[in-house]
Amino acid sequence: MPPYNIPFPLSTSPGAFNQEGNGRLINCYAEPLGKTVLSTKGMTTPLVVWRKTPGVSLFGAATNSGFRGGINVSGTLYTAWNEKAATFTSGGSETVLSGSLSGDDKVFWARNNKTPIPDITCVSPGNGAFSVSSSAVFAYGVPGTPEIDVGSPNSVGFMDGYFIFTYGNGRMVASGLNTTDINTLDFTTEQSKPGGLLRGLPFNGQYFVWGPNHGAVYSNTAQPQGFPFTRSYVIQRGILGRYAAAGHEDGFGSSLIWVADDSSVVKANGTPNPTKISPPDLDRLIEDLPDKNSLEASVYISQGHPKWVISCPTFTWEFDIGSEKWNERASYLVPRWRVISGISAFGKWIGGDIKGNRLLTIDDDAMDEFNEPLIMQIDSGPVMKFPNRTKVARADFNFVVGTGRADGPDPSATVPTVGIQWSNDGGFTWSNEMIRRLGRQASPRDANLVMLRTGQTMNTGRRWRFRISGPVYVGLIGGSQDTELRNH
Repeated sequence: MPPYNIPFPLSTSPGAFNQEGNGRLINCYAEPLGKTVLSTKGMTTPLVVWRKTPGVSLFGAATNSGFRGGINVSGTLYTAWNEKAATFTSGGSETVLSGSLSGDDKVFWARNNKTPIPDITCVSPGNGAFSVSSSAVFAYGVPGTPEIDVGSPNSVGFMDGYFIFTYGNGRMVASGLNTTDINTLDFTTEQSKPGGLLRGLPFNGQYFVWGPNHGAVYSNTAQPQGFPFTRSYVIQRGILGRYAAAGHEDGFGSSLIWVADDSSVVKANGTPNPTKISPPDLDRLIEDLPDKNSLEASVYISQGHPKWVISCPTFTWEFDIGSEKWNERASYLVPRWRVISGISAFGKWIGGDIKGNRLLTIDDDAMDEFNEPLIMQIDSGPVMKFPNRTKVARADFNFVVGTGRADGPDPSATVPTVGIQWSNDGGFTWSNEMIRRLGRQASPRDANLVMLRTGQTMNTGRRWRFRISGPVYVGLIGGSQDTELRNH
């Protein structure tokens, strides 16, 4: 019989149970190559490469632990840590600011357009609002601070010259124009549905706010008195956790995406009903998560791919805005990605590190994660002729070869390899790992990507798994297997 193409997924699809999964992408993603190839019956099939996701490198070491978010202001990176704030230069040098930024929860940052030095504000939902300068941080509401009327907000954002604070009772308060001063009459209350507000942020010239079971969009209508914004429409989906929205960040701004109150991931589309973009596999993971406030969304851009990322202690999934496909991420010895809260600064994307007191750069040239392996894993869908069993005499895998690095660590980079396993029972059990070479630098003939006589499958067909841990470029363009039908 002619060889069968092995079905590698374009989007990760682990399934609720092993047998129904259609393959997984961990630390890798599918990218169309802009070409098509002729397949059976005259049909054309897009040519795809599965690439390794970018690694990370060290941007700067921090004095304090527990990264809580940051903002780039006029070429200085302002960051929050447990109980403290600090600034970083473009070279990664840290200055710890005087004063206390109470708490260890994630904070929301905003800056205004005041010249020559903008005002910087951040809100810790559990500890209130803080003013931050290049030398110090102090809490609002303390005598002698710029503003004592802010109360206890749970988020802050900036749009059209105004700081906008949200509150658990549904109030929204605006500052004066490019100042921290607040007139206590400059407020409104979002009352379209009960439950108060959890989060607000600006996007595409509008201000989005969410409660636990609805959202709303406000526009600047230049009201001469009172709150300067007017509600444009109500969103029929709330937010599941206050940190579960991203896409509005400076340097990104292509899509506003959040985890909705029904455990789905949705994208703003300019109407009251946002577009659902999450597959059921991700919906189930989110629904089963005990602490919904542990969900944290972030963004970054790498090699022309804008990525929206959702992380929690047990998983990380990311959505490619361009291809509209999902992949998973996991760092060494942990089930999630180690990077949190992506910030565009100094021509880079920078995030905190859950593994230590560090800021990390998402680095296209890094093939590992700050001296730890970045393990790429691809699980295929099944090659099957249900209900027949099949005998697999040969399988060939079309990896980009000769990608070893003579200047890298030996042998993981100089002689890179791929570990290959297969499952004959729908992914319940896997074979021992077999090692094949990807080839030394510029030596494609050094590669060996053929598997012979790998046995007989059950009626659920054959699945393949690849794992590559070496710090080298990895690209998979496909694979095929020779299959012979067997009796039941």
